[in-house]
Amino acid sequence: MEKFIDRLYHVCITVADIEEALAFYCGVLGLESTGSLRNEKSDGAVLGRPGEEIEIHAEHLRGTVTENATVIDLIQYITPKADETAPPQNLERMGITRMAFGVKNIDDIYETLKARGDIKFVCEPMLLNAPGGGWLKVFTFHDPFGVTLELIESGQE
Repeated sequence: MEKFIDRLYHVCITVADIEEALAFYCGVLGLESTGSLRNEKSDGAVLGRPGEEIEIHAEHLRGTVTENATVIDLIQYITPKADETAPPQNLERMGITRMAFGVKNIDDIYETLKARGDIKFVCEPMLLNAPGGGWLKVFTFHDPFGVTLELIESGQE
């Protein structure tokens, strides 16, 4: 079988408000921007809407490890508007259900986020067996738009 994929290039998150999303992803989680687009217009065919024009605000983010890093694209649709009233989807749905970030000092990060008082946690830090040996310590929470995020610290026994 021929192999086509080199790496995961980016993950897109549709948000209702780009500035609120930046306040969370950069201000709370510490990601940094690698570039911005505002009022960017494009052919709607990219969204399966040929003949329409789309307009977006976008921010491209990455963490501290930058070599071959997967970029997170925050996208606010100006035209057409995203459906801001749709409830967050359940984790058992088909498709991407959560996004995970590798971290160090997960317990300290958990306490810092918990002290804010505005983070909705799905679970507290828990220790899991890592595939192939060692351990993972993880916790999950929601961003302001209902996207499930997971932080993971890994180690050996």
